[in-house]
Amino acid sequence: MNIHLVALFHTDDVKKYSFDPILQPLIDDIKVLESHGISLPHSAVNVRGTISQITGDNLGMHGIMGFIESFSGRYFCRLCLIERSDAQNVFSEDDPKIILRGKEIFQTHCNELQSNPQKLHVCGLKRNSTLNSLQFFHVSQNFSLDIMHDILEGVGQDEIKLLLEYMSENFLSKPDLLSRIYAFDYGYLERKNRPTRVNLDSGNNTIGLNWIQTLCLIRNIPLIFGDIVPKGDQNWSLLLLLLQIINIIFSPSLTMGMTVYLKHLIMEHHALFRQLYPNRNMIPKHHYMLHYPSCIRRIGPLIHMWSMRFEAKHRVFKNTLKNFKNITVSPAKKHQMLIAYNWETSPLNHIEYGPLKAFDPDNDHDHLPQLVPFVQEDTFSTNWVKICGTEYRVGLVVSSGTDHDFPLFYRIKVILKLKNDVHFIANKLDIEYFSEHFHAYKVCESDEKVVINANVVETYRPFDLQSSYSTDDDCLFIVPLFLYVL
Repeated sequence: MNIHLVALFHTDDVKKYSFDPILQPLIDDIKVLESHGISLPHSAVNVRGTISQITGDNLGMHGIMGFIESFSGRYFCRLCLIERSDAQNVFSEDDPKIILRGKEIFQTHCNELQSNPQKLHVCGLKRNSTLNSLQFFHVSQNFSLDIMHDILEGVGQDEIKLLLEYMSENFLSKPDLLSRIYAFDYGYLERKNRPTRVNLDSGNNTIGLNWIQTLCLIRNIPLIFGDIVPKGDQNWSLLLLLLQIINIIFSPSLTMGMTVYLKHLIMEHHALFRQLYPNRNMIPKHHYMLHYPSCIRRIGPLIHMWSMRFEAKHRVFKNTLKNFKNITVSPAKKHQMLIAYNWETSPLNHIEYGPLKAFDPDNDHDHLPQLVPFVQEDTFSTNWVKICGTEYRVGLVVSSGTDHDFPLFYRIKVILKLKNDVHFIANKLDIEYFSEHFHAYKVCESDEKVVINANVVETYRPFDLQSSYSTDDDCLFIVPLFLYVL
C-alpha cells in the first residue's frame, strides 16, 4: 500500500529564501516513510509512501527544483530545453526544437555544474534539488502545471486586455466598454466574483483583477460584447479558442482524445495570436500551455493540481498567525485545532436549509402531484439549500444526464426536503443549439417537469440562466463551466 503525497511549496518571492534548510526536515521524514513506513491501526504492516507531485506557482517551483528564478532568460522552462527566441514560433511538443528534460539530461547538467563551479547555471539549471535525494521522486518527473497562474493570472488577462483594446479602436470607446462590463448581470452565482475595477491603462500584461474575477469576466465576455462584434472576427476567434482551451483544462475528467484535441487547439490559438500580434511577444505562460496535453496524460486533469485550493488553505494561516517567534509551531497547533473542530462538529453530508414550509402537491396546481409520490407529512419546501458547501436556489439550473451528445439542463422550481434527502422539482430546458459566437448553450424553458434527487445531478455545480447584454435579444443562455465527458 502506497500513500501519494501532493506537497505544495508556494511563496511570492523565492529569492529571499533558501529552500534547503526548510526542506531538509521534510526530506528526512519522507525518507523514513519510504524505507520503513509508519504503523497505522487499520493495517497489519507498515504503510509506506513518498511524494508523487509538487505543485505551486512557477516562481516557487523553479526555486524549489533548482532552476533559475527568472523568466526572461534564455532557458526559462523547467520541462524542456526550448530557447526563448524559439518559443515564439514553436507551438507543439512534437517540434524537434523541444527537448524534454529527463533524468539523464538533468544529471548531465548537474555534473557540468559540479565540474565548473564558476558557472551560474547550465540550460537554466542552477543546482541539484534536495528533493532528488528521495528514492522514488525526481524533479524531472514532476509534471504539475498551475492553470490558475498560467491562464487566469497570465494568458487570460493578457489576451482580455488586447481584445478590449481592439474593440475600443473599432466598436466602442473605453468608457463604454467598461460600462458594459460593470453593468452586466453576471447572475446570482457570480455576484461576488464580478470584475470591479478593470485597468486597461496599465503598462504590463494584466488588467488588475484577481484570478476568480478573471475567470468570471472571460467566461461572460461573449455575452457582454457578442452583439457588437461580427461573426468571423479574427480577434474574437482568438478569445473563443482560449475559452475552448479553458473548458478542457478546467474539466474534472478527460479522455485521451480530448488531450489530442487540446493539443491542436493550443497550436491553432498560438498561431492565430502570432498572426494578429506579430510585433508582440508571447509570454512564457503561453509556452507552458504546450505541455498541458502530455502532462494531463501523465498525472490526470490539471484542475486537481492547481494552487487555488492550497492558497485558500494558506489564507487561514495568514489570517490567524500573530506569533512570529516560532512560526512553524503556531500554525501547526491552530491547524490541528481547526481540523479537530471540523471533524467533531461537521457531519459528512452537511446540509443547510432556508426557511421551511409544509409542501402539499394536491393544492399546488403549478406542479403535478404524480411527480412526487414520495411526499409524506414531513416533506417541506424551501427557497435554498446548501449541500456540502454548494448552494442550490430556486431559479438556478442543474445538469443531470445527457441526450444526443448534449447535457440535460433543468431549472429549479421547488426544493423539497424529505428527511435527509433533497429533491428538486424542475422544468426541463430544451437546448436549441450551442452558439459558438456567444460560447454558450441557447435554451428555452419547456413545460416538462421532473423530480431530480440532489445526489444524482451530473455535475454538482449549478448554473445561472443568463441573457446577452443586448436589449434586442431575449434569448436565454447557459455558459459551460467545462467540457462535458459524454
